[in-house]
Amino acid sequence: MNRMLHRFSLFFMLLSLVALGGCTREKSADALSDDVLHIAAAANLSYVISPLVDDFRRRYPEYAGLDIEVTKASSGSLTAQIRNGAPYDVFLAANMSYPEALHAEGLTRGEPVTYAIGIPVLVCRRELATSDGPDVLAGDGVRAIAVAQPELAPYGEAALAIVESAGLLEELRPRLVYSSSVAQAFQQAVTAADAGFIAKSLLFGDTGRELQKAGMVAMEFAPETYSEARLRQAMVLLDGESESAQKFFSYIQGEGAQRIFLNNGYRLP
Repeated sequence: MNRMLHRFSLFFMLLSLVALGGCTREKSADALSDDVLHIAAAANLSYVISPLVDDFRRRYPEYAGLDIEVTKASSGSLTAQIRNGAPYDVFLAANMSYPEALHAEGLTRGEPVTYAIGIPVLVCRRELATSDGPDVLAGDGVRAIAVAQPELAPYGEAALAIVESAGLLEELRPRLVYSSSVAQAFQQAVTAADAGFIAKSLLFGDTGRELQKAGMVAMEFAPETYSEARLRQAMVLLDGESESAQKFFSYIQGEGAQRIFLNNGYRLP
């Protein structure tokens, strides 16, 4: 009996680790090497990070064969991993506060740099979109609203601010279904919920096509309804000895990367 309980415990521990986020290729700390660039990316970057990595390789042919691993999760989860010694080289967060906290704790190699400004959007089933504001969520047809956990994900914080600015927070609170990241809120919105708050960047590429296939439409809100400063996305360099990390950090600030952000659902700082 004890052995069976132990097995179940291990199983649920593994599920919990998977829920923290995705990695292009997972490795143990012992398997890491200096010829790998490890990027920690906020979940809202799930689609755009691949074009960025491809463009980085194209612009810097010396890194064409570099092994680049990207771990995607909520900014709060990634920050906790970094504090616990996760060997990331660069951290691209969904706001400024998490990188600032790591810098204050002496865990970065330099101050945070803003690289983009995120845009939250509401997605809902087409038949529910009877207006272009958050009041659509108060309809009888909306039973579940997917939202990223605000304590972990800045997009979840922005979502609650939008609902609160419309005077609907208390009415809608029982309908809110929380996810550990904005990427998981997207999956909830597409598969189980009636609506959800996600990042505008997830309206592009495969995720955008998934939304269209699910018959969902998106609406954007004025920045003053959620305070644009909440989503000033910042990054920090974590390994000052890695040349590839320094080069990627500089690349994200350059014109090529900025154009990619602008074309994929972000504003520029």
